[in-house]
Amino acid sequence: MDYTRQNSDDSLPQSQKFRLVDYFPKARSHTAPDDCPERAAKFFIEAKENLHKGNFETSVMLCRKVLDIATREILGDESKKEQLSQRISMLHGKGLITEQMKEWAHIVRIDSNGAVHSDEEFTKDDAEEMIGFTEVFLIYSFTLPAMVEANKQSKVQQ
Repeated sequence: MDYTRQNSDDSLPQSQKFRLVDYFPKARSHTAPDDCPERAAKFFIEAKENLHKGNFETSVMLCRKVLDIATREILGDESKKEQLSQRISMLHGKGLITEQMKEWAHIVRIDSNGAVHSDEEFTKDDAEEMIGFTEVFLIYSFTLPAMVEANKQSKVQQ
């Protein structure tokens, strides 16, 4: 310990006196579903990191941001002036999401407004549920269509 105090540093000194056995806590690597828009993926990963750190309200708010970015990406220019609630309904109206996904997206939107505009507290379970839905939304909206397109392309090339 005397050696460590005298040569204080965030890392262990390179010498025969020390040997790194393991890290605690274990580093966690969070990912977003494949083929998500870059900004949606960035904020989805941040939501998962916040969940891991116990920042449940922030995690829920970021899920809303991910949906906001994702719906704008899917609808393109026609949705620039629309609010999230209108974009969710537009996606359903165009047959791009199911009735159940529309309902869940509205739940995320409404609950996340509670995280932003009120004193409402969210639990780990609440945040996990929001992240779970957001992940399914991203997979359904971006990953699956990319998989289908890749499959079509591979069949054309054969």
